[in-house]
Amino acid sequence: MNALEYGCQKFCGRRMSSTIDRFTQLEAAIALSGLEIQASEVHGILVGAIANHMKSGLSPNLLQLVEPNADAGSGQYAPLNELLYDLYREFSETLLEGKEDFHLLLPGDDEDIGIRTESLAAWAKGYLLGLMHNNAFGLDQLPDSGAEIARDMLQISEATAGVDQEDEEDWALAELHEYLKVGAQLIFEFIYTERASQAPAQPQ
Repeated sequence: MNALEYGCQKFCGRRMSSTIDRFTQLEAAIALSGLEIQASEVHGILVGAIANHMKSGLSPNLLQLVEPNADAGSGQYAPLNELLYDLYREFSETLLEGKEDFHLLLPGDDEDIGIRTESLAAWAKGYLLGLMHNNAFGLDQLPDSGAEIARDMLQISEATAGVDQEDEEDWALAELHEYLKVGAQLIFEFIYTERASQAPAQPQ
């Protein structure tokens, strides 16, 4: 067993509680699959796909979203494919129950500001990919202020580290992080409320 397989075996368990553990778990599964995509972007894809499923009613093929050429039947992708669906169920439940512990999977605060900025932008990019992946609807069809939030996310997806003092950049990054977190929750809640209002009344 090589170091990479050991890392995945260590971190690909289903009962990780902290954000860093989940992030490391996802990084290990991606590395084992041989793909070159950030864990933050993959998590954004998953969260966006949850909202898309709620809006369109179409179940996503998560591995194909992450890598269109990946074969789910290949052993190379098996650990990642399993983990994607585990995370999809976990975060679907978190969003459905409105749990306050919903979080984005991002590098820790001890990472360089440039890496954290890049990862936050990648999360936003992934979220929009997951949200709009099957062209089942357009941004303007998102309820309430969902379209405005999604457009803001598009701008965040292009963010880069600036030349300000690091403490100022940390503050700005924290603001963007919170906006993405709350924005993703709001878009899900808008869609959920819309679907609930359209559901037929229960017979008396």
